Amino acid sequence: MKKQDSLEDMTVEELRREMEFMKECLRDEEELYDFTFNKSSVHIGGTRSRSIQERHEERCREYNERIRKIEEMLERKKE
Repeated sequence: MKKQDSLEDMTVEELRREMEFMKECLRDEEELYDFTFNKSSVHIGGTRSRSIQERHEERCREYNERIRKIEEMLERKKE
């Protein structure tokens, strides 16, 4: 994931760009996961499969949390 810049120091425009970037990262993560488990014919062992799934869930949580924080900052900066 991209360096975690301080959201408080970002302008509204920078926050919007960061949010779009995070949403794009989340979409990429979900597409990669979908391809790995639903569209490829490669056999992945159980241990590796769990590892991939756990990492996927962790990344999605990170992206969603960052998006949530950006949305909160945008709301605060509107006031």
